[in-house]
Amino acid sequence: MLLIIGLVFILFFFGIGSGFISSTPLGPINLLIADHYLSRPRLAVIPFIVGIILADVLIAFLAFWGYHVFVEETNVGPYVAIIGGIIVVILGVVGVIGAYKSKNNAAQSHEPLPKTAGKKSLDFIKGVVLCGFNPGLLLFWILMASTLESITDKLFGAGYEFDSLYYLLVLVGITIGEILWFILFIRLLKIGAQKFSNNILFYIRFSISALLVGLGFYLILIEGKVI
Repeated sequence: MLLIIGLVFILFFFGIGSGFISSTPLGPINLLIADHYLSRPRLAVIPFIVGIILADVLIAFLAFWGYHVFVEETNVGPYVAIIGGIIVVILGVVGVIGAYKSKNNAAQSHEPLPKTAGKKSLDFIKGVVLCGFNPGLLLFWILMASTLESITDKLFGAGYEFDSLYYLLVLVGITIGEILWFILFIRLLKIGAQKFSNNILFYIRFSISALLVGLGFYLILIEGKVI
């Protein structure tokens, strides 16, 4: 009984910790969410985040159930990086154009611009695609799967066979960890948005979009092994 309780505790909190960590890097997803709260127009942010979490949990599921074997025996990584990089570059360019449009509109009117939300279905798909084509995320979950295996081997003995249902606890933990991160991140962004002037918001949005373009070219040229 104590063994089962200990295993549940380890798997659940390992999932929460790794889910929180996986969401924190300043990549395309967090940059777009920052842009959402610090500028206009806005995403349909809840569907966007739901799409992110679903895609991330699916990638984690594949990693924990042996997808790393498929990855090691094939050469899909560079192709995923190139496709993901192109998507990120497009989003960055659109963001730069939008930043200038928002600045010009703000200069022509003293009234605040309406804050519009995107289409829910499109932003849900955008979240799934951005997360699904992030090669670094796949590698992260492969590492986490290997780390968890190492931990359980040390605590319960090498080759200890777990019921596959136990690993659902990891996925539940990952989901909770990611939700906790986005709640914290959004709260911090809302506080910042209330204190920034329009000019500061423009420069923040422009910088965010420029970073997206840079990240996209990095994925294409370096991770995609174009050069």
